[in-house]
Amino acid sequence: MPVEAIAGKILTEHGELTAIVSILHDRREAIERAALYEQLKQASDELERKVHAATADIAQQNELLRRQAFELEQASALKSQFLANMSHEFRTPLNAILGYTSMLQQGVAGPVDDPVKRHLARVASNGQHLLSIINEILDISRIEAGRMPLQISKFKVPDLVGEVLAELEPIVRRSKLDVSTHVPRELTPIHSDRQKVKQILLNLLSNAIKFTTAGSVSITAKALHGPKSIAISVTDTGIGIAPDDHARIFEDFKQLDNSPTRAYGGTGLGLSICRRLAEIIGGDISVRSKLGKGSTFTLTLMHTRQ
Repeated sequence: MPVEAIAGKILTEHGELTAIVSILHDRREAIERAALYEQLKQASDELERKVHAATADIAQQNELLRRQAFELEQASALKSQFLANMSHEFRTPLNAILGYTSMLQQGVAGPVDDPVKRHLARVASNGQHLLSIINEILDISRIEAGRMPLQISKFKVPDLVGEVLAELEPIVRRSKLDVSTHVPRELTPIHSDRQKVKQILLNLLSNAIKFTTAGSVSITAKALHGPKSIAISVTDTGIGIAPDDHARIFEDFKQLDNSPTRAYGGTGLGLSICRRLAEIIGGDISVRSKLGKGSTFTLTLMHTRQ
């Protein structure tokens, strides 16, 4: 047993030695305490070394992530610019094709036989379809590039809904669906981007018609309380959407049926563009739907000031 010994003399008043007193102190606890302290010091030094190494590794990873994020941002910007440029290059000759087709249909170059008119009508129809696809790609690239400015104006929702129905009147007529509106004329005019609201409604209504083979499509609008002002809903009796797919339909280039034999065409950008446009004007789009039970898409608008 390790001990520490301390001894002292006891003398008489004449200086004679009468006794020696010795005190023995057990050193085991002090030695153990010193050993434990050394172990703790070594552990602390090791922990500090590991912290420094981990900090350096995290800093390196952060720098790598920063560079990757910068590269991805550049790649996304280049992709958006490429899409915008290509869409523009495609649209210019396509507009010329549609223009010349329209001139031929009107007989500008001379009389046109009925069989030729039918073929020209097919050219025009397919050209318009291709133009709508190009416009969707151009819209999504503009939104991603932040080139979609707001143009705020005051307008009446009933008048806007009437314009949307007028533009889609040929499609409505071909669909043979019962398309109705329930939009009160006394709705308070709203301040927002009229063209973007119109584009959203055109897309929602055309989708409702496309995915409804029989039954009806309706447009309703009502005023809301609170900060938001008006809710415009498009309801159909079409194929419907499973609840698990409600979020997916708003993703870019996403279609629920991606097979080569799918029954419905399109780029999968329509609803994505609608949601992004709604966010730009300070609104939102929600969906209520069940598979085989039809769908209701609701655009909620609020007053936007410049």
